Amino acid sequence: MVSFLIILITVLAVFTVAALWALRYLLAGRALFICRVLVGVVFTIAAASFFSRRNPLAGILSDGATISLASVFFLSLMFLFLFVLAAVVLRAFYRRTLAVPEDAGRRRVLKAAGAYPAAALGAALYGNLYERNATVERRYDIPVAAPALAGYTVAQLSDVHLGMFFSLERLKSLLQQVADAAPDALLLTGDIFDYPEWTAEAVHLIDGFATAFPDGIWYCHGNHEHIRGIALVEEALATSKIHFLKNEAQCVRQGAQPLYFAGVDYPMSEYRKRLDAEAFQREKAMYAKAALEAISADAVTVLLAHHPEFIDDGAEYGARLVLTGHTHGSQFGIFGLPLFPVFKYTRGIVEKGKTTGYVHSGNGSWFPYRLGCPPEIAFFTLRA
Repeated sequence: MVSFLIILITVLAVFTVAALWALRYLLAGRALFICRVLVGVVFTIAAASFFSRRNPLAGILSDGATISLASVFFLSLMFLFLFVLAAVVLRAFYRRTLAVPEDAGRRRVLKAAGAYPAAALGAALYGNLYERNATVERRYDIPVAAPALAGYTVAQLSDVHLGMFFSLERLKSLLQQVADAAPDALLLTGDIFDYPEWTAEAVHLIDGFATAFPDGIWYCHGNHEHIRGIALVEEALATSKIHFLKNEAQCVRQGAQPLYFAGVDYPMSEYRKRLDAEAFQREKAMYAKAALEAISADAVTVLLAHHPEFIDDGAEYGARLVLTGHTHGSQFGIFGLPLFPVFKYTRGIVEKGKTTGYVHSGNGSWFPYRLGCPPEIAFFTLRA
C-alpha cells in the first residue's frame, strides 16, 4: 500500500510541476505567483491526506466525492500542461517557419490565455461526469463449427468495483440493461465485489436477475475479491443461483458439440510473493489445467478468467472464446486503442490460433475518470 501511495504522489507531483510551468504562459506578475501558491497548497493537502488516509473535506463531502473532486483538479492540471505545451510548440514552429524575428519585449503569455484552463477543466469534467458513466454496447460474432449453437449469445460484465465510485443502484440499472438485451447467459469476469459491506446485498441483487437469462449467470473471481475478503464472497455465492466457477468447467448445452463454460481463479502469487512472475505463471497454468484439461476436443468452450494472460492458456487447451478483464482497457484510449498498453493484452479482441480472446474495458474504474475508453457491455454471438 505504501508503494502505491508513493507512486500516486509522484504522479500527482509531476502533474503539479508541469502545471506550474504551464502557468507562466498564461499569467504574469502577482496573479502568476498567487496561482502557483494555490496549486502548491492543494497538492500538499492532497499528499498529506492520501498518506494519513483522512478526508480533508469530511463532513462536507463523502470520501468518494472528495477523491472525485481531487481527480478533476489534478487531471485539469495535466490537460492544462498538455494544451499549453502544444500551443507553445506550435507558436515556436510558426515563428521559425515564417522567420519571425525574436523580440525581447514580446509577451510570453499566450493569446486567449483564459481558454486553456477552461478547456482543461472541460476535458477533466467530461471524463469524470460523463464518459465513465456512459456505458456502450459492443457486439461480436464468434464463428464455430457447431450449427446447433448458432445464435447463442453471452454477455460479459467485468471490473464493476462496487464501492465509492459504483453504487448498488447503478449495478441494478446495468443488470437490467443486459437483461433487456436478452442474451442466453451473463458472464461476470471478476472484480465485481470490492466493498465488503455491500457484498451480501450485491450477491442478492445479482441473484435476482438469474432467471432473466435462460442459462443463468456465471462468475469467476478477480484479484479484488481476494484482497477485500474472499470468504465473504464465497459464503454469499453459496446460497445463490449464480454459477461460481473456480478452476472447473460445467456443460451448459448437451449435444454432438456441447457447450462448456469454464472458469479460473485469480493467481494471487504475484501479490503474495511481490509480483513473482514465475510463481504467477505456475499458478496460472495449474488453474487452467484444472479447468480445461478434461473437456472433450469436440466441445465449444468459453473460458471465464480475470487476468488477460489466461488467453494464452485458453488457446493451449483449445477454448473457442476466452473472456477476461482486469486492465480496464487502461481507462484512456485513442482511436479505439489503449493509451497505456502496460499489459500483454490490454483491450479488445485478441486472436490466438483458433481461440478468440477478449479483454473487457471494465464497468467500474480505479479512479473516477475515463477518456476514449467508456465502460461497456460486451455481447458475443456464436455463428455457424
